[in-house]
Amino acid sequence: MTPTISTVFTVEKVPSPVGNARKRTHTFDEALQLTGFGRAQVLLVILSGCSIMASLNEAMGMSIILPACRCDLNLDPGEQGMIGGSIFLGIMTSSYFWGYQADTRGRLVVIKYALMAVSVCSVASSFATDFGSLMALRFITGVFISAPAAAVYAYLGEFGTAEKRTQMISYASVMASLGVVYVALIGWWMLSYDWSFVITESIVFKPWRLLFILNTIPGFLAAIAYCFCPESPKFLLTQGRPEEALEVLRTMYRINNKSKGSDGFEVTSLSSDVDSDRKNSNGGRMVDILKSMRDQTVPLFRVPLLVYFFVCCMHSITAFAIYGGLGLWFPQIMNQISSDDSGEGTLICSILEVNKTETAPQFTVCNDNVEKETFIYTIILGTFGASYTFVVSLALGRFSAKTMLAFNTVVAGSAGILLQFVANNYLVAILFCVEIMFAGICVMLVNALAVSLFPTHVRGMAVSLVNMVGRLSCFAASSVIGLLMAQNCPLTFYLLSAVLFVSCGLTFLLK
Repeated sequence: MTPTISTVFTVEKVPSPVGNARKRTHTFDEALQLTGFGRAQVLLVILSGCSIMASLNEAMGMSIILPACRCDLNLDPGEQGMIGGSIFLGIMTSSYFWGYQADTRGRLVVIKYALMAVSVCSVASSFATDFGSLMALRFITGVFISAPAAAVYAYLGEFGTAEKRTQMISYASVMASLGVVYVALIGWWMLSYDWSFVITESIVFKPWRLLFILNTIPGFLAAIAYCFCPESPKFLLTQGRPEEALEVLRTMYRINNKSKGSDGFEVTSLSSDVDSDRKNSNGGRMVDILKSMRDQTVPLFRVPLLVYFFVCCMHSITAFAIYGGLGLWFPQIMNQISSDDSGEGTLICSILEVNKTETAPQFTVCNDNVEKETFIYTIILGTFGASYTFVVSLALGRFSAKTMLAFNTVVAGSAGILLQFVANNYLVAILFCVEIMFAGICVMLVNALAVSLFPTHVRGMAVSLVNMVGRLSCFAASSVIGLLMAQNCPLTFYLLSAVLFVSCGLTFLLK
């Protein structure tokens, strides 16, 4: 019978082999290599993918919920934009804190409890009664979703060897695009109903409220599964807990080599980690905590880490701006193009600039129906993204993450330029998908590179800060891209493509 997560990841203590034949001290990388690659890593890839999916569900799910709830909550377009961006504000403001916690408290504890808190906030969001309450709850949701959104890359990466690490993260990231498909399908299904029942005078429960709960299910299930998983052995070693790290590695060996059990694992001791020069604060005084946070951050601003940190931040800013910013406008832009009556030969920018005074869709009558085109284009985008991410995962077995990062930025930038010279709606949709999803792949690749480039004791902080600046650009881009498209569409596409090409050039500064 196939073991469940709860059984395969229960760390059992096995007596160390006796005798002199096996008493050599191994480095962590050597020990991890000896555990083999198999079911343990596959299970962790699937679980980490669910965590990434949970992050996407909370962010992308609002693009489906907001049009459906705006009449009930009396939201104008500006308030909808603020609610949609509030989750990114929460992520930005808390990334530094969660990076510190992941590097000092542990990756697992941060991911597990943060996912549980996200589920609680999402359920609470389903009972929001007005603009203020919903925005506050989505901001708090963003605060908690920031933890697994970044820490999961460090956690998963530390269970894989250098050769397999990027590929593992890439396979897990397939779930991000599946999350886009998930929220679209669940939204299409639920919003096709018209039921409602009164809970209180101010709360009438409708299908859009249930969407909050349905969107958070993958994250909640992942949180439960993490309760039966071990902490990262690399983190345990840097914390001066080599015996615990060794027990985790033994368990991984047992799972990957079921026929041999744990007796065949020849590692009996681990050498001290070279990254273990961290300075943790075990005291409760605020001055100690602040000093510890400073010690986690300062190494990132020293050469060579400063160069790596700068390049990773630039890639994150570019990728998030296009994947999150342009991607948020994708369904509305495609709907506008599809409904245009100017004729088949009209270029995209001629359509988007028809009315330069409108920066967002204007509603004269409150209509909370979500058009089916919104779901269809979102599903296409997610399906294309999942398929391409899978292809990239396979390619990473032959090409480095740096090479793939440069390739994706060039293709995305080229697609952005070609968009301005294509009039066929189907080609426009394809080029949009290429630009958005190739840029989206860069989010995963830059996180995978960050896990490899930065030492263990600052890895969680580095990944969190890289994602923080990326989310900032995502929030800014989603706010201004609509305005820029209406005012000067060609310039917008040229600027987005230019920053992609600049990021490609910076890639070669990485080792």
